[in-house]
Amino acid sequence: MAAATCYAQVLWMKQNLVDLEIHYNDPSSILCDNTSAISVSKNPVLHSKTKHVPLRYHFLKDQVANKVVQLQYIPSTEQIVDIFTKTLSKAQFEYLRQKLGVLPNSN
Repeated sequence: MAAATCYAQVLWMKQNLVDLEIHYNDPSSILCDNTSAISVSKNPVLHSKTKHVPLRYHFLKDQVANKVVQLQYIPSTEQIVDIFTKTLSKAQFEYLRQKLGVLPNSN
């Protein structure tokens, strides 16, 4: 569900680029640490394990099938967005901060 929400934001950003006459037609990549979500997005069959998922989230599966978007696996330890959304250990926080390119405070 988070990947589908992310893709909705990607579509909004792509439309903004079109409004600025910047055309970007390459498939969008969404980094996801949920292997089950990636598997469901690649499986064209609707089965009992996915029947609880609201229909609007199957839109992402259609976009993956049409090669408009790619879901790529990334380990949880490498999810840079976690620095904004989770409580982290000092070591993990500093690691992700470095990946963002943010320098430590020099006080």
